[in-house]
Amino acid sequence: MRITALGKPFYNYPKNNVSANKVSISALRPASADIFCFKGGNSLADKIGIIPSSTPTPLEKKIESNLGVAPTKTVVKRFANGETYVNIAEPVRGKDVYLMPVGGASVNDNLMETYLKADAAKRAGADKVIAVLPSFDYARQERKTESGEAIAAKVNMDLLRASGVDEIITTDLHATAIQGFVSNDMRITHLESMELMKNYIEEQGIEDLVVVSPDLGGTKRVDKLAKALDCDKAIIYKHRAAHNQATAEDLIGDVEGKNCIIFDDMIDTAGTIAEASKMLKKHGAKDIYVCAAHGLFNGPAMQRLNDAPIKEIIVTNSMPQKENKIDKIKEVDLSVQIAEAMKSISA
Repeated sequence: MRITALGKPFYNYPKNNVSANKVSISALRPASADIFCFKGGNSLADKIGIIPSSTPTPLEKKIESNLGVAPTKTVVKRFANGETYVNIAEPVRGKDVYLMPVGGASVNDNLMETYLKADAAKRAGADKVIAVLPSFDYARQERKTESGEAIAAKVNMDLLRASGVDEIITTDLHATAIQGFVSNDMRITHLESMELMKNYIEEQGIEDLVVVSPDLGGTKRVDKLAKALDCDKAIIYKHRAAHNQATAEDLIGDVEGKNCIIFDDMIDTAGTIAEASKMLKKHGAKDIYVCAAHGLFNGPAMQRLNDAPIKEIIVTNSMPQKENKIDKIKEVDLSVQIAEAMKSISA
């Protein structure tokens, strides 16, 4: 059975045949649908529902402010054994429902909360469920590198779809090929923070630039930023002995006397970034900046970055900042991009 949201009541649609006992609706009514619902009025607040996080992030508040839409009352609880309970306590029938990013410390708890909110929204009659996931969890496990490994990014995508998510809004995927995990009846809106990074760098008036990839996997990402800034690029060859353990071994390109921008998709424990900055200094680099979409900053990250020869670290607000944030870290805001994507989907 297919349920279609038309956006306005039948009586507003053109009528092509009216008799005493029958009104026929024009071809605007899709013949393949069995049940029809309506998204309400013309304002954005009538068309969408925003399901807030149990641990709201600053990004969520900015998105809501940009849209001018108040969040839908939602109850999230934890049972004694750790199970998650979700109840959407206000009507969302016929609406496009957006699930805001969960800012809790546990990735797995955050995902379970998202899955249950999607299921609750669909059972409450939502027309479409869109998960706002600025940093897509498990994105680093998008392929097998050793026998016996799981492809966790694919599993996460499948679970989102199974729980009722119709569309995903995300930013700066670790590998753009992850978009291929989306089934034909599910969409993904992939935003990039490169333009925000470019604008920030240009506002600082930094000259003699070289954009540096901290590993071979990031060369395409770096190539785009280097073209946007009209500057040279360099690549560091990295050896990874184990998870969160990386060593910079060689440099391809000239950085002597240049200001370097290390460009990556995320900073987790900062081992790769710290090693890369040290290598650049050995090769005569001047000031070193880091641009990364997602600042996870786990474990020894803050200490490593504080000790590294890095002048500034620019990240987006896709992740809530740690309490021990150092002064080197600056943020650029994704909320306008995400809010515009939401308007485009539900306009």
